[in-house]
Amino acid sequence: MVMRALILLVATVIALLPTWMQGDWNGTEGRRVQIAMEMLRGDNWMVPMLGGEPTWAKPPLHYWLLILGAKCFGMEFMLLRLPAVLSVFAAAMVAGEILRRWFDSTAGWLVAFGIICSPMVVFEWPTAEIDPLFASLTGMSIWLLAAGAARERAIMVLASGVLAGLAFLQKGPPFFLFALGAYLVWWRHRRFRFGLYYFVPMALVIAGYFWPLWQWHVDPESMLSVASQESIGRLSMFEMKQLRETPWFWLRAMLMLLPFGLWCFWEWRGARDVRMHANDLTLRMCSGGAVMAVVLLTFFPGRPTRYLLPNVLLFTFAVAPAVSHFFRHRGAIPAFARGLITVLGIGGAVALIAIPFVPRAGQAAVGLALVLAILPLVVRTPRHVVLASLLVPVVASWTVGFERSNNWSTSKKARIAPGQLLRQELDSLGFSSDLGSAGHIDSAVLLASGLWPVGSELGGRLPGNRWALHEYMWWQPKLSDDHEVRWSMWTPFETFVVSERVRSPK
Repeated sequence: MVMRALILLVATVIALLPTWMQGDWNGTEGRRVQIAMEMLRGDNWMVPMLGGEPTWAKPPLHYWLLILGAKCFGMEFMLLRLPAVLSVFAAAMVAGEILRRWFDSTAGWLVAFGIICSPMVVFEWPTAEIDPLFASLTGMSIWLLAAGAARERAIMVLASGVLAGLAFLQKGPPFFLFALGAYLVWWRHRRFRFGLYYFVPMALVIAGYFWPLWQWHVDPESMLSVASQESIGRLSMFEMKQLRETPWFWLRAMLMLLPFGLWCFWEWRGARDVRMHANDLTLRMCSGGAVMAVVLLTFFPGRPTRYLLPNVLLFTFAVAPAVSHFFRHRGAIPAFARGLITVLGIGGAVALIAIPFVPRAGQAAVGLALVLAILPLVVRTPRHVVLASLLVPVVASWTVGFERSNNWSTSKKARIAPGQLLRQELDSLGFSSDLGSAGHIDSAVLLASGLWPVGSELGGRLPGNRWALHEYMWWQPKLSDDHEVRWSMWTPFETFVVSERVRSPK
């Protein structure tokens, strides 16, 4: 097992390194880090803070990990992303050992490498965001529950409950969007056998944070009224026009499952009895969780792709035995697989011709296109098909992904340079003293600037400071009648404005 763990750890680092080494924050990474750093500055481990005010959008487990990383290693991008990267290794290890024990060693290796080499894992996991670690915790919890319930292993069910509690502390109620499908299969075929081993540890882990929080720190009603807006409350924002976007959402949900999702119709079949064979039940609980999550998220507005990250792990696990069966197949490559390889080859050849005329594609795209172009020449057996599906995402990581990480600091999404410029300008003009904030300010820019203004993100109140940093809105040029604009800075993603309070509010 030690050697297998070492192999998977090395594979994880190799596959994820290009995205992992990006030297700037992306998306809402900066927001998570800002919240954690505000908690650290205030020596506060219980109440997530943003702009000096409590924020209850997410539970604090992820912030605790970021605080520990910052205390031990400082504000290094790669080290603050380390929990998400290690979660890929842990998930690959857990999935591999489960399938190795009750299916075969080939399925164990394939599910482990299928997780590590998944395009979504390679490009989405190495971040300081909440969703990747949440997806890993959710996947491991449901795998252990499925295997434990099917094989009547109480210790596995208990471990699943602990991980379920941690997944809840990572992101909250969205965990149940994925667990519900597994619960339904569990009830249908095992009537929640060993249920106490699962639900009691989960409840204890959750209560370990919320009981002292509600007992000594915050009022439960006020907190829950805010937190519910991030989960169930979002249902109220669903509009009928969003039904037109549902087919695109379903397509994204399927594309996220590549490449192993292509094997969902190449079924692995084992012996069955009236109660359902344990192997089938294990896989059914995982696929049930993935399918139910898509159904439930259909009714949520927005439906960003990152909400479905747990499905990447659940479905990879569920179809890995089918991939193993295909991998050992001694016949010719099936027509569908051969056609797909041919299409990829033609696409790569066309890209090789077109890329020199498309500067935005980047030079590294030539390497990926070349690999795709030669696939039909080297892929000759079913085993080659599986190996190619694992290697192509890693090649994409080390070509397109590597170039993207290197060029991030000069792209329109860069945050470090605008943040440093913001601090220099405000210092030179004397605005950085007695500075508050109003409304949403990009967290990654604030982190790069080293500024910590206090203010309401939702604009519920104006800061009492002389200077106020805020975002320019064309429909509201002035912060209020009591403020005058003194300075502004335009960036591709936001226009920053500093206003001065010229009179006391009435």
